[in-house]
Amino acid sequence: MRVRQGYRLPADKERALGRLIRLEWINLWVRGSIVLVLFLTMGSSQAMKASWYEDVLSLLPPIAFLVAMRFRHREPDVEYPYGYQRASVIAFLVSAVSLFLLGGYLLVDSVSKLVMAEHPIIGGITLFGHTVWMGWLMLAALIYGTIPPLILGYYQEKAAIAVHDKTVFSDAKMSKANWLTGLAAIAGILGVGMGWWWADALAGALIAVDVTFDGLKMLREAVGDLMDRRPRFTAKARPSPLGGELESLLRRMPWVAAAQVRLREEGHVFGGEAFVVPSSDDNLTGNIAAAARQLNAYDWRIHEIVIMPVPDLEQSFAPRP
Repeated sequence: MRVRQGYRLPADKERALGRLIRLEWINLWVRGSIVLVLFLTMGSSQAMKASWYEDVLSLLPPIAFLVAMRFRHREPDVEYPYGYQRASVIAFLVSAVSLFLLGGYLLVDSVSKLVMAEHPIIGGITLFGHTVWMGWLMLAALIYGTIPPLILGYYQEKAAIAVHDKTVFSDAKMSKANWLTGLAAIAGILGVGMGWWWADALAGALIAVDVTFDGLKMLREAVGDLMDRRPRFTAKARPSPLGGELESLLRRMPWVAAAQVRLREEGHVFGGEAFVVPSSDDNLTGNIAAAARQLNAYDWRIHEIVIMPVPDLEQSFAPRP
């Protein structure tokens, strides 16, 4: 069996990916410290519980990304002739499913506490001989849990766009939006302090809705990539125009009468096929080889385009009788 040729990112992209990997290690350690701080101050608050669960789940994207990076450099083999580039898509799917399921659980848990009218109790703690309301410690923990991800999210987003990594890009979007969930949790704690028992569970429900919505968006994107949907660049919601550009490039070649390109997303890179109707059979194999080299060099995201000559674009792909 002939396996696909291994792929290495261009040198500048490899350096950018190296920076992204280092950034994700920093992100993992920072988020781990946030999880610890929130756990130590969580108490019985539903809002704190929801925020803590969200931060625990936020560990999954960097972990999944770093694990995927251990596989992406493996050369294609007989068992995996197309290589291991899709390891990053699997990492993206794992993060999305976990986030979506947790959001649903938190939503049910918070709404049930509202329905049953459970009154949270935020007591005091003795520090250095003085009794301090636990809510102040909770607020300090939430502020700490909001600011670092906001800063990291800015750098994550820029680095992820540079190498087309959707796992980190989505995590960055979530990090930058975490101040909303942090604000909801802070409002819930302050509400309990003012005697509004329902504020805590309501804040937890709002956080759960945000988590579920983020998970749903990520899940749709990951499933689309696994289903070989038309590729999309990381920072764009619309399909990539790359397929059309490659078709135009082929049609400008003197030996090509008509052409169509079909692309799919394979992690950081794209692969696909180009179907061409030759205007002449002269030096056909040489023309195909030269065109393949030109297509594969057109954009750094392109891993492999296989060119297939056909007699007619319509009849060659007509439905089977």
